[in-house]
Amino acid sequence: MGTRGKVKSSLNIPVLRRLEASCLVLAAVTAVAQLGALLLVMGGSVLTFWAISGILLAASVMLRLVAGRAVRGAALPPLPVHFRLLRSLVASAVCLICLGGAFSDLGASYRVLNPPAANGCRAVVREFSFLFAGSGDVYTVKFGGIGLRASSWTTDDGYEPVARGSYTLDWDGNTGVLNLLGGIDPVWPGIHVIPCS
Repeated sequence: MGTRGKVKSSLNIPVLRRLEASCLVLAAVTAVAQLGALLLVMGGSVLTFWAISGILLAASVMLRLVAGRAVRGAALPPLPVHFRLLRSLVASAVCLICLGGAFSDLGASYRVLNPPAANGCRAVVREFSFLFAGSGDVYTVKFGGIGLRASSWTTDDGYEPVARGSYTLDWDGNTGVLNLLGGIDPVWPGIHVIPCS
């Protein structure tokens, strides 16, 4: 019975190691997407790539722990040193990018704006305020849900025009115009073109 358990666990080790490596590679890819100021929209929800990367990194660590226990139980040799070093470096870099993304999103909010363009393209806004400063970005989200930053603005006194509903979004075919209304607190610039063609 004990021998069967050892054989079964040794058969699962290559699968666990492949899954761990796959999760780590995907975490690195999504971390690079975070550095490229991209975001992902699924339905009406916005997912930041630092969060996706963090989830994949956590899955990789969990798989590493499970594979490590299986290796000890099966008495198999550990992975080569250069592979373990590379894995640790990639995991550390991904972790730092995730922490940086999470820190930069403190106080930030994301909104998918309506209406969409005729071709289904969407506009997504990220607004951030801290003390007496505010800023925002508008993203163009085409097919596939990947959002690319189209334009940015700054505000005074932490003003968030989209959160307050002080904006208009109009589409002329597949090109959108986001007009941010300042009121007492100005917005620089107030008009942003959203290319969706």
